[in-house]
Amino acid sequence: MSSEQASSVLPTVAAVLCPDSPSFLRLISECKKADIRYRTHNGRCNNPLHPTWGAALEAYVRFLPPEYEDGVSLPRMRLPSAREVSMKVHSGGLDLKHPYLMALTALFSQFLAHDLAHTPRMELPDGARLKCCDVDYENFHPECFPIRAERPVGCMEYSRSAPHPGNSLQGCKLGPRQQINQATSYLDLSPLYGNSEETAKTLRSGKSGLLNTQRKNLPMASPKYESCRSVNKAFPCFFSGDSRVNENPGLTLMHVLFLREHNRVAAELERLNPHWNDERLYQEARRIVIAEMQHMTYNEFLPVILGERVLDKFGLRLTQQGYFRGYDSRVDATLSNSAASAGLFFVAALTPKTLDLVDSRSSLKSGERSLLSAFYAPQELYEAGAIDRLIVGATAGHSRKPLPPGLNEIFLERYFHDGKTNDVAVDYAAQIIQQGRDHGLPPYVRWRSFCDLPDLTDFQDLRGTVTKDTIEKLRAVYKSVEDIDLVTGALSEAPVPDSILGPTFLCLLGRTFRNIRLGDRYWYENKNTPGSFTLKQLEEIRKSTMAQILCYNGDRLQWMQPRAFILKDPFLNDMTNCTVHVKGAMDFTAWRERTDV
Repeated sequence: MSSEQASSVLPTVAAVLCPDSPSFLRLISECKKADIRYRTHNGRCNNPLHPTWGAALEAYVRFLPPEYEDGVSLPRMRLPSAREVSMKVHSGGLDLKHPYLMALTALFSQFLAHDLAHTPRMELPDGARLKCCDVDYENFHPECFPIRAERPVGCMEYSRSAPHPGNSLQGCKLGPRQQINQATSYLDLSPLYGNSEETAKTLRSGKSGLLNTQRKNLPMASPKYESCRSVNKAFPCFFSGDSRVNENPGLTLMHVLFLREHNRVAAELERLNPHWNDERLYQEARRIVIAEMQHMTYNEFLPVILGERVLDKFGLRLTQQGYFRGYDSRVDATLSNSAASAGLFFVAALTPKTLDLVDSRSSLKSGERSLLSAFYAPQELYEAGAIDRLIVGATAGHSRKPLPPGLNEIFLERYFHDGKTNDVAVDYAAQIIQQGRDHGLPPYVRWRSFCDLPDLTDFQDLRGTVTKDTIEKLRAVYKSVEDIDLVTGALSEAPVPDSILGPTFLCLLGRTFRNIRLGDRYWYENKNTPGSFTLKQLEEIRKSTMAQILCYNGDRLQWMQPRAFILKDPFLNDMTNCTVHVKGAMDFTAWRERTDV
């Protein structure tokens, strides 16, 4: 986000956040009067009494007060370099296969994280990146926060996250620096549909409720070729509701699947209700596909990530029949800064170095795709059979087994292409550590107390939570246990039984997904809200599975295990013909509207 863009948000944000401003009171009035059947794309008016809760371009909330060096904005300075922490604590991670989680789990995790969080960085007024390394004092931008590194790198670029003007001296609230979430905090498939009405309109075809596609039923081509690393302009990068769509082929696959699912649902609705116009078909299809995403996330994905005990502790189990009666207008679903800047980074522990490419008919591995070389280079998705090869590879290949605190090399060397030049060395783990400091996240020890875990006063207090070897790595980098960064501490913890994550990650994510469910007026299980489904429709949505999404939206996919996120098993999770999955899918006649009444 450029300084001009950040400044342009100021009048709107300042006016809306001030409780006594005419704009804020008018927004509340409009939200109360409108019987809004469909959620807005920017998340506004989800909660009529608090219309900006969970909305795009609002500040993250804080579970704990920020800890800045000066109490206002300056990051904590007396800490080891984020690059040093990355290399001495997180390097050397083996790329071992998880025994039962498929690579699809890691890909879905990243897609889900992008649905919930997108933190903009400060840029120059023309949109160019800030140059923070090898700059003399006179030209050093105040929003630079470069990462110190040993030779030959010497310095790694880092520009600070854009501040939210509603919590600065410019806005109507005084207080410490807060950061902006460009995404909505709701689980609403914003990577597919966009976070604004303007983006949503660009993505729509304007006919039959469909989203725009190009050849091979792929997302529309991006108009900006300069941000693409495809070697051939005949195979452009893709345009979707989130600018990160081209980050890697697995993430792009998720966009393709849900794009196709939307258009499939819209076509079914039009067949049953030919009198519906484009707007009605689009909104109803969007509403259904969001419900599918919510159901699969809580019914299939979270159980294998968080474990059964955490589901019970935070009330994350779905209602099996009837409606969910837990919606609470007092719950703010806005994503926390700690979840956005650390908690969702659990994805890194699962992400494999390569994606297998498997022939969908023979089930033979035809190759593999290195994530290190595939960033912002999605040209292979244009190849015949590419979608099915990726699907089968993602459901036959394994996620990485988390081995605290190590990460594989794709997160330490040249992980992200910056979208503007092709050759930028980036240590993504160091970037996340630096971002936590930039955002004023309290150190790891504060979160232990917040999560009701045993207090830490010395490195030896970590025994039982992290391994002896990891304690020595942490001691070699940090002067005090109170200096440990949140994300480093959380990644260092041994997994809790029946989960793949340690207790701090589980605490942050459990609270996050509880708030998302309780605080979303449009949550698919809710009763007596403008967007509520009928009981019959809700029964049909509960049939949704990830396996169905894959079977329906592959090219010629024939077989899939029922529980797509976990290893196939001849007794418990055997490969099943896609015709069986399709027969068990939702019946859209529940959405047939009578016209003879």
